Amino acid sequence: MNKSVAKIGFWSALSTTVFALTYVIPQLVIGIEMPKTPLTMILILLPSLFLAPSFLIMMTSVHYYADEADRIWSHIGILFALAYAIFVSIVYFTVLTVTLPHKISGTENTVALLAYTPKSFMTGIDALGYASMSFSTLFTAWIFKKKSGLEKWIRRFFIANGVIAPIILLTQVFPNIAYAGSFWIVSLPTSSMLTMILFSKLKNSSSH
Repeated sequence: MNKSVAKIGFWSALSTTVFALTYVIPQLVIGIEMPKTPLTMILILLPSLFLAPSFLIMMTSVHYYADEADRIWSHIGILFALAYAIFVSIVYFTVLTVTLPHKISGTENTVALLAYTPKSFMTGIDALGYASMSFSTLFTAWIFKKKSGLEKWIRRFFIANGVIAPIILLTQVFPNIAYAGSFWIVSLPTSSMLTMILFSKLKNSSSH
């Protein structure tokens, strides 16, 4: 294992875990619903914005961890991770820098198309993003082949995070099923935490 891959994999997985949990905590405080006040929008959307590149780099690191014969799966995973990063980065950067200032100044009607509300254009793009993230872990799960130990649990949580993709997409039509899709708050941070442990072990072994 290349030492750089182990280090980048560890730090990106750590960042993914931190930003995911930083999002999860205020989201649990307000409940499984859209952030409405300027403060909750910042607390929830800002870490989500940083989560995107962290996740993309983590999945790229996993690709280099995979056996060469299995890299088609992790390569597909990277493509979906890239789609996720692009979709959600556009949404969160726009909401934080365009929609939110207008909301604070009371002129949000001038940017109504960019409103971050249920069944809106922006939440539709957001749903595409998180469905892409789920597909990313679903495809990449198959590079973890060991039937015991850490790889077994990474594969299980990657798959668990992957199978909620249809629910995430359907929330755009049926917002009330967001509670079913909220399993993400367990599956994604656990997936990245286990991946962090994997790369930590590889990092430590490669330093000897």
